[in-house]
Amino acid sequence: MTTSALVPRKKPRQARSEATVEALLTAATRVLSSDGLKGFNTNRVAEVAGVSVGSLYQYYPNKAALTAALIARTQTALADGLEARIAGLAGASLAEAIADLACMAVNQQYGEARLAAALDHEERHLPVPEIAEARLRMTAAVERLLERHRDEIATGLSPRAAADCLALSRAMVEADALAGSEPDPDLAARVCRALLGYLTLDAAAVTPGPYAR
Repeated sequence: MTTSALVPRKKPRQARSEATVEALLTAATRVLSSDGLKGFNTNRVAEVAGVSVGSLYQYYPNKAALTAALIARTQTALADGLEARIAGLAGASLAEAIADLACMAVNQQYGEARLAAALDHEERHLPVPEIAEARLRMTAAVERLLERHRDEIATGLSPRAAADCLALSRAMVEADALAGSEPDPDLAARVCRALLGYLTLDAAAVTPGPYAR
């Protein structure tokens, strides 16, 4: 699907229009949270929002466009939250900061587990520009955290360390979510150990295997 197919038909310019769009996105969140992708469609969202499906189509031409708007909103909120969280960890040690962020990652995935799983699935299929924008912001925020703790971090660490940390935590949390509806009791601790090991193990002590290229 092309990006143009996901562009809203129009942007709200008046308070009433803004309220309609807010109601639609709130309803979309509720439907995905309760019914998952299987029960997610424009008729159901319009019903929950208390508007006609025609009103929905005034803003979103199809279900994919509505989903893309919800992904964009969620990704922006994630970036906002991570930036604020890292700013608030200014006095913490590296271990304390990583432990806090590991808990944040688990809570984000499992706070609304069905919603998170549905959006994770759709992110892989929809070309939503805000995904890349949000990840750039989150990577920059983690880079600021690592710079703050440069004396605690191993030498020779890759310039992609911040992006690696985000990818590693996301992969571990999503893998756990695929395995069950409840988080493993030690998931946050495992994510924390993985990240701290990556950040504090001296790269010079790691010898690539014979098949490394």
